[in-house]
Amino acid sequence: MTIHVARSLSLPLLLSFALASAVGCAQPSPSGDSLHFDPCEPLVLTATASATQAETAGISAGIALWNRAAHSRLSMIVDGAESLAAPIATVPINFQTAAAPSHGFYDAERGQVFINTDLTAGQRAITIAHEVGHSFGLVHVAASDRISVMNAGNLDTPPTSDDVEALAALWGRCPVTQ
Repeated sequence: MTIHVARSLSLPLLLSFALASAVGCAQPSPSGDSLHFDPCEPLVLTATASATQAETAGISAGIALWNRAAHSRLSMIVDGAESLAAPIATVPINFQTAAAPSHGFYDAERGQVFINTDLTAGQRAITIAHEVGHSFGLVHVAASDRISVMNAGNLDTPPTSDDVEALAALWGRCPVTQ
């Protein structure tokens, strides 16, 4: 079963999760449940309190990539900070050391992201955008099919117009807001 957090619903997220030893990309959960978030509704990415300045900058950069490309309504708060607006949902962004080939992981069962701490600033922003793409319900795209932020192992391609079209097919187009 896939749980879509739609425009009219509110869903509390489970915030506790022990990451398995390997950090990979989003995999189906054993129960078959997964959380996907509407990019057109307010969604807050929360940096854990232990996130470094460089890591929170990576979250901001990943947010900017989606907000510019798709007019999504992503924002960020650091864990424990007060949010002025009540978002429909939050997606915690966790940073952990992982094996070199692993860049990030979207835990679709609990609605949170894990990012490898061993990435450069640009790689971190792209990886966050990639994993947030999974939180929107996007899946991997073979590089032989097209260049995409959703290419597995991608470290340099931001969201493309084709990625925006894929989002629109799932959720409709996000309105341009001021």
